[in-house]
Amino acid sequence: MSDAITSATNAVQVVDADKTGFNALTSEDFLELLIVQLQNQDPSEPVSNEELLGQISTMRQLQADLELTETLEAITSDQLLTSAASLIGKSVAGTDVSGAGLSGVVEKAFLTDGEAYVQVDSTPMKLADVLEVASAA
Repeated sequence: MSDAITSATNAVQVVDADKTGFNALTSEDFLELLIVQLQNQDPSEPVSNEELLGQISTMRQLQADLELTETLEAITSDQLLTSAASLIGKSVAGTDVSGAGLSGVVEKAFLTDGEAYVQVDSTPMKLADVLEVASAA
């Protein structure tokens, strides 16, 4: 009995919040829903062509919006990393992730969870927390 509980516990999958509800639906899911709707419609009052086209148009618009959002997020991440990388070798001053004052030469730049960081004296600093930039001495 104990093994069954352990096995069941290990099989739990964590799902991101943005992959649930309507966010989890793909264009294939919408098409499937549309087909089920057509199969189960009242034959005496079928869905009009205009309504069907409207639903398909809405589905395509939603898919285009999702793709645009993904593209914009990727571009934003690239721009943030480029901005952070431009500081490599420069002297910066600001606050580290704990809020303490930090200054020194930027050693590297990186992204974590969509946020740009620079590393100064082996300490990460958010790009947004850089307050001053100067050429390295």
